[in-house]
Amino acid sequence: MTVSIPRSQTKPATLDFVIAILWLGMMSVTLIESDVYRYAAILLMALTLMLRKVPLRASLTDWLAIVCVAWGFLALFRFLFGLIVDGERGASEWLYAFAIFFPAMGVALHTSWNLIKPILLAFFCGALVLLMISTPLSTILAGERISPAFHHNSIHGAVGCGFIFIGAFYWALHQWEIGSSTRTKAAVSAIAVMVIGLAILNIYGAKSKGVWLALLPALGLMVAATLFYLRRKTVLAAAMSGLLLLSWGIYEVRDNLAHFGAATFSSVVGIVDRLDSGVSVQRVLQDAIASPETPGSLDERLQLWANAIDVISVAPAFGNGNTWLTIWQTTPYRGVTYTLMHNGYLEILVRYGFSGLAILALIVVSAIYRVYRASSAGIISKSAFACYLTFAVYFAFTILSNSNNRLALGESYALLFAATCFACSIRLRSGSVAQSSDVPLHTADLPNAVPVRVQG
Repeated sequence: MTVSIPRSQTKPATLDFVIAILWLGMMSVTLIESDVYRYAAILLMALTLMLRKVPLRASLTDWLAIVCVAWGFLALFRFLFGLIVDGERGASEWLYAFAIFFPAMGVALHTSWNLIKPILLAFFCGALVLLMISTPLSTILAGERISPAFHHNSIHGAVGCGFIFIGAFYWALHQWEIGSSTRTKAAVSAIAVMVIGLAILNIYGAKSKGVWLALLPALGLMVAATLFYLRRKTVLAAAMSGLLLLSWGIYEVRDNLAHFGAATFSSVVGIVDRLDSGVSVQRVLQDAIASPETPGSLDERLQLWANAIDVISVAPAFGNGNTWLTIWQTTPYRGVTYTLMHNGYLEILVRYGFSGLAILALIVVSAIYRVYRASSAGIISKSAFACYLTFAVYFAFTILSNSNNRLALGESYALLFAATCFACSIRLRSGSVAQSSDVPLHTADLPNAVPVRVQG
């Protein structure tokens, strides 16, 4: 009797284990705020280039890869020029050069494709354990503010829990879409439900109005994905029950939500009304900052945004590079305690202007389209694409009120976002689905495996 085993099992198990741990390190920033993801990304790219067979030629001729690398080198050159020639250091300028590594991260994910299933299982099991350990249930139920999981800041923790909530939902939805076994669906759904429940509790406890706002369009996309991609009665009933339970929970804590968010909401509505009436942005911001009815946290943000608008006006097309901090010292509210602008779009505009924002928008939109094509071709499930899109929309809303693109969460997300795009691009070009006829069409499980045959 002879048995053929999956080709992936002939690869060194130790290397696969190390690679999986590194991908978990990339994702760990949603739970534990640290720089582990940076070292994990470097090691992933290094191990891939040294020990794996990688399709470099295709990556080098990919126009989007060229755009990303060119943008990264431009950001790096501009930072070094400002540092060496002008003596301007700026603040976190070099982070925008990370785009250099986007295609390489895609190659690393492509060569790790067979590990996605166990990585996700390990991540959500780990998330469940860490959230169970770290969630202060009595404090949350008392209506007090908490800092979720192992983060240095309640807002950062809330953003991370938002990613976990969305990811767990689509992880479970994916199992139903691809027709996993009854046992697998039951186990994954049980873990996902517990993770979602704990994530929602932590998001509520963090009292981050920006994350609450960002979850609204995310929830809309999650409902739409369930209705469009998976119309099974069991799943629809479960999703509707979850939505009703969430609505009931929000109703029960409405007074606490109003206590922390009503004043901010009223102030924002008033600002929007004045802008609609034709009053200049500068005047509206000045009046809102001077008003005693503006909450303190919003007042600080308005000062930061007013300063940023002044800096942007100096060089709106291409931005100010490293010199933006020097110009900042001439703005009317330069006395505000920090220069983290609490708006990711303004962070980009002060440095690179509208041209830089347009290039980054091109990269993001192109990446979403490529992953959509991958889902249409059967390389990934439709649930996986919906997750990718929901993550993008959620993150885009979180940076309206926080500079998450300058934080560990944003950096890690950008690398994972790009890795998914370029891994899908490689598999689209290589026709992975067509070449793997023994593998179910929508699966993340061992795409390079061959069937086991018993001969006697």
